[in-house]
Amino acid sequence: MKPLDTDDELHALYARWLERGSRLVFALALVSLALYFGRVLAPLVPLDDLPRLWTLPADELARRTGAPSGWGWIRYLGYGDYLNVLIIGLFALLSFVCVARVVPAFLRSGERVQALLAALQAAVLLAAALYLFPGAG
Repeated sequence: MKPLDTDDELHALYARWLERGSRLVFALALVSLALYFGRVLAPLVPLDDLPRLWTLPADELARRTGAPSGWGWIRYLGYGDYLNVLIIGLFALLSFVCVARVVPAFLRSGERVQALLAALQAAVLLAAALYLFPGAG
């Protein structure tokens, strides 16, 4: 792959990855929602209970529904409502993926400082996505 010569090419690379990733995750979201609303995958929290539960404070909602905290939701991916949580997470990771993708392009173009800054930004985005600093927010 040839080095990217201009800022416009780097912007286009980022934009291509963002567009393709957004389209892919959006398609997955449609499938996930169809499985959820079509009741193909049973929800952990019944749909009919949601309007009543949404009025509760978060801690009370979690207590009444048995909703997991932290990364505990991963073991519930077989439920339609938690499959949707995965999709939201994929949308959130798109920025990380796009920033990480331009790091090698910066390096090939000889832009070492820009590559370092992009790598640091990707690291911060990933740390935030993984909730590595829970007390920071």
